[in-house]
Amino acid sequence: MKIEKVFHPGLKNRPLLIFIHGMGMDMRIWSDPEKARILGGLYPLSALLRYPDHDMNTLFFDFRQLGFAVLSWSQSRPVGPLDIAVQELDALIKEYGSHAPGGVVLIGHSRGGLVGRRYVERNGEAVKGLITIATPHHGTAMAGWSVHLSPIASTLQKFFGGDSKGLKKAFTRILGFFGSEGIRELLPDSPLYSEMKNSGGKDVRCISVGGTNPDLIRIGNISIIELFSKIMPEKVVPEEMKAGYGDGLVSAASSILPYGNDHYNFHCNHLSLLFDREVRSLVISEVEKMSAAVT
Repeated sequence: MKIEKVFHPGLKNRPLLIFIHGMGMDMRIWSDPEKARILGGLYPLSALLRYPDHDMNTLFFDFRQLGFAVLSWSQSRPVGPLDIAVQELDALIKEYGSHAPGGVVLIGHSRGGLVGRRYVERNGEAVKGLITIATPHHGTAMAGWSVHLSPIASTLQKFFGGDSKGLKKAFTRILGFFGSEGIRELLPDSPLYSEMKNSGGKDVRCISVGGTNPDLIRIGNISIIELFSKIMPEKVVPEEMKAGYGDGLVSAASSILPYGNDHYNFHCNHLSLLFDREVRSLVISEVEKMSAAVT
């Protein structure tokens, strides 16, 4: 396939780990986060990620150092239909599966977890493990909030001085991303979820991870959470944006894989889950268990 990808071979007696990026991202979110761009390429990762308690390493680096074969790719349509990414994943497993005779473990962030889940539910014979991080398994209300949030852009001037015009423009671009074609698939009542199964492969160990810190998106020094508290009634703020209930884009409840073996929540936002040392340690432990089962 003529897609951008990165692959590092590992020990033959360990599974091949395939890392799947989320909506509007690319493979660099895993393999080279300092160069990664998010929200459909609108912003560098550093524009939203504040990581004083984290390094910029991801599980991609961790597992490469541990001797696992690691693979990631940039989806050809990162804000397009999910099934296009599933087809690309299928082709990659066929191309690189021989590097790990013991099988494949899929690790997906955000919508990337749905890509892995969809593949496992359709054709998961080669897959020995599925780990989803901040994945909207039951949809996300944020997918439909661009219509409701749009008026906020016109009220920014009331709360910001100086560069309010620039802030308003930046916020409007973010809202445009939330209104994209791929985002609409993530609405809780979309056809995508009615087609999903509630069981995975018989021999596939499935783990899900969620976040409970919604402080994700900032424009300048202003948190969108703070902005919501000023202009929106508490009862209409979605769980995704409530402290203790969501990571800023996906609620902790939605991040639970219906047929998962175990689920874990961390006080992280949607992006910091990728870099948090405790999250990475947990995933490493789970994959080691999967690897032991394979061997």
